[in-house]
Amino acid sequence: MARHSKQPDRRKVIQLKDHLPQQPRKAPPPDEFLEEESPRVEIEYGDGPESGGKKKAWQAPKAFYRVSVALLVAVLGLAIWVNRENLTPQNISSWLQMQVAGEGSGDGYPVSLTGSSVTAGNFLSVYGNAVTLSDTSLTILDSSGGELASLRHSYSQPILKAAGGHYLLYNQNSTGYMLVSGTEIKIDGSMERDILAGAVSNSGKFALATQGKEGASELTVYLANGEEQFTYSFAQDYITTLALNEDGTWAMVCTARSQGGELVSKITVFNLNQSDPVAEYEVQDNLLLGAYWGENDVLYAVGDGSLIRAKSSDLAFSEYSYDGRTPTAFQFGDGKLYLSVSAYQHAGPCTLLVFRGVEEPVEIQVAERVQALSVSGGTVGALVEQEMILYDASTGSELARADVGSDAKSVALANESTAYVLGGSEIRRLQF
Repeated sequence: MARHSKQPDRRKVIQLKDHLPQQPRKAPPPDEFLEEESPRVEIEYGDGPESGGKKKAWQAPKAFYRVSVALLVAVLGLAIWVNRENLTPQNISSWLQMQVAGEGSGDGYPVSLTGSSVTAGNFLSVYGNAVTLSDTSLTILDSSGGELASLRHSYSQPILKAAGGHYLLYNQNSTGYMLVSGTEIKIDGSMERDILAGAVSNSGKFALATQGKEGASELTVYLANGEEQFTYSFAQDYITTLALNEDGTWAMVCTARSQGGELVSKITVFNLNQSDPVAEYEVQDNLLLGAYWGENDVLYAVGDGSLIRAKSSDLAFSEYSYDGRTPTAFQFGDGKLYLSVSAYQHAGPCTLLVFRGVEEPVEIQVAERVQALSVSGGTVGALVEQEMILYDASTGSELARADVGSDAKSVALANESTAYVLGGSEIRRLQF
């Protein structure tokens, strides 16, 4: 019997996939349907056993970018809405003119005055530039002493008012006036009767008070293009000072008259869309020297014997007495009033009062007489003898002081650490 060799054992491996129905393999989507990849941020993890020290890419969700853009648009929209009254083409043009012109370079300070004299009230700082109205011209200088503008005039008693990059120049007790926006003359005009006072708003609207045609005085308010908007005649009262609100839709007029041998001052408030006054307030033996309609909608009228103030929401005026002291200097800004009063006629210590509304003021004691004031941010600068002293307007604490020269007539803060000084024949720049 034949012998057969033993066959080796062969195991058959059965795989489950060989008995499953075959699924067609999906083709990758065409390129045009592929989503654009979002930016990836590489995040490095620790050298754990699972990570192997490798970097993994984190893909930011698209919603993250959509929300960020939406928030940015919302913030910009809110800013534009809040400042919508001031974002006129003319205001934006004025600002751009100053910014572009401000790139010029000068020979540095001091800079000689253009003209022979500048009064303390005709010296200020706007957008960080020095602005002076002399007996011959309006001059604007940048931080390096470069001349941005020099506009000639022929006024014998020039007065300067400024707001939002607009400048109103007028010849007090004469008829000429000029409106300047940025560095350009927009209106060069003349009134029929002598000008008593003037004011300009952030919107470019302006007001002039003149001798009355039939009465004592007359108020005329103009649009920024010079078109007459509003007039009102006072039969017995002479306008001493006036103010417009930010957009030039309201006006506060301060007047004076003699009644029974006594001085009677009156505040009259107008909504310029109505023909008649909306509020009036009278006070005796208190000549009103300056008026301001603050950005916080608080009205201030500085008198020689007391301060009168009210909120625009109720126009309920009240007085703050100086207790026998008289003003030596005052400055308006950012809805606040900075007022220096003294019990002495020509010298001696002063009290600097900072009014933020109708509440009690912050009091700052100054050892010498305050000759002029200037404000920037939360800092108020006082010209005292031959020094300029900086104070924190909130706390009253002294921040810094510097010598300004014996010929200093006024000061103007460019920012909280830089000031311009008006000397007898030149303008100087002071860095604290």
